[in-house]
This record gives sequence, C-alpha cells and structure tokens, in this order.
Amino acid sequence: MHPIPAERNQMSNRTDFNCVLFAELLGSQKLTDKIGPTEAQRALDRARNRIMRSVDAHHGHALLDRADRLIASFKRADDAAQAASDMHEKVQRLPPVSGITIGLKIGLHCGELVSGNEPSGLAVELAGRLAETAEPGQALMTGELALHLTEGVKALASSVRDRNVRHDGMDIPLYELTSQIGPDSVPPSSSAGTDTSRARLVLRHRGVAHIVTESRPILLMGREEGNDIVILDRRASRHHARIEWRHGHFYVIDQSSNGTFVAPEDEAEIMLKREECALPTLGRVGCGFSCEEDSQGEMVSFEIRQG
Repeated sequence: MHPIPAERNQMSNRTDFNCVLFAELLGSQKLTDKIGPTEAQRALDRARNRIMRSVDAHHGHALLDRADRLIASFKRADDAAQAASDMHEKVQRLPPVSGITIGLKIGLHCGELVSGNEPSGLAVELAGRLAETAEPGQALMTGELALHLTEGVKALASSVRDRNVRHDGMDIPLYELTSQIGPDSVPPSSSAGTDTSRARLVLRHRGVAHIVTESRPILLMGREEGNDIVILDRRASRHHARIEWRHGHFYVIDQSSNGTFVAPEDEAEIMLKREECALPTLGRVGCGFSCEEDSQGEMVSFEIRQG
C-alpha cells in the first residue's frame, strides 16, 4: 500500500470534521502480468468508474483518484457507510478478467481533514490504516464513525471483537460493514424484528423485479449502463434518480435534468426536480417523462410490502 501523505499544505482547505473513505483496489499487478498494462488499466477503470458512481450517488467528494486508490469525503456518516457498501456490491458484481478477480478494501473514519493535492489529517490517516488492515471484500470503520450513524444504517455495521487499531497508545474499536448483496440478507440488528425493518420495496421494470430493503438500502436508476435499473429513454439522465431506505421509509431522490414523476395509486402525479419524497405503498415512477405516457415499457412500478 502506498504511504499516506502526512505533510500539510498551508494553502489547503482545512475542516475539523469529515467522514473519510479510503478505498484500495486489489489485483492490479496480477492483471498487468497476465494481460498487459493496457488491458489491466481498462479493467481497473471499470471498477473505478463503479466506485465513483457510488461516491456521487451518496453526496461524496473525491479528494484523490489514482490508479488503485481513492480517497473521498462525506458530510454525513450514513452517506459514507452506504457508499462503502454500494462500492463493494458493484465491484463484486464485476466478472473476473482472465480468471483474475478485482478486489476492494475500504477504511472509514471521521475527524480532521486537510484537503489539497494530497489530502491529509487524522481522518485520512486512520481510514488508510483501516483499509490496509481490512481483508479483501471488507469495509472497516472506527467506533467513532459508527457513533454518528443513524439507527437504520447502524444495522449494517457489526462490531469486530478480535481486532483493534492502536493510535496514540489507545486501542480503537472497529466495526465491519455487512454486505448488501442478496435482497434476502439481513444484517444483525436489535431492530430486525420491527415492522419497518422487514419492509421491502419491490420495483418492476421490463418484467424484472428489483428489491430495496434495510439490508440493501440503495437502488440507482438512469440511462447509463451500471445503474441497477437502466432506463432506455433519451429523456432520462445518465444518473437520473435513486431510491433509498431511510428511517423506516423508502425515498425517491431526483438528480436529473428532466425531473422524476411519481404517480401514487389513485392520486395525482407529482414531479420532483432535484427534490425527494417518501414513496407511497403503491404507484409508478417515470424517469424524465410523465407516468401518464406509454414510454415503451420504461415505466417503473413499485409496491411496498411488509414481512
């Protein structure tokens, strides 16, 4: 792993509290040895593009983006944790290249950050150490960052009791983010027996069902390949909207040019423009077009189910 920069630029933008995500891609050297540097770089770029989509979808800001390493900051701990889980899921879905699987390790911490050509500060230092400590396919966060998670997202984190990281002579407790892959997976949580934690949102597009749950709380929609639901309509933006499970409710968040249309069953349609709303129990979503239109099967229908 590359050394973490420690020098501080006097002209840098210093902030006292940020949630920092340090991601390291694995497999670069193996790919280069087997298929050459050009094809290896293309494979890594595919993984990096997926990682950057996760950063953008969760309101993050890339501080450093290099061949096999990315550092990003988030204002909310929930966004950082959900971005990390989303990254792992997207990278794990990549097919092997010449029999070699690209891996990913992630570390997260919150605190002092100095952003510049080379980001530094305690948040970057500890996030980098956690990424180095993590196993392939694992995301580790400090207990301090876990304290800032809301109850719904905290269910994605479980305590790591057999490992600690020492800093300033103290053991720092670690938490691991559980994988979101598989709609039926349920992370350990004391609230797992409540009605809201068992709720699931079923979306249907072109005859295919997509599920959002507490254990898999993010779904992306848009025109570009790589979204969970790819909308084949020119009015849809490349990264049009996302669905989030948050605090026991499902929200649709518009991030498009033409707006997102939501039509609850038996109610008037509403249009979102860089806004969000909680989804009703039953209805339809149009990405860039009204739900009253027949858009060649590109309409998304949805239903919230309990249990």
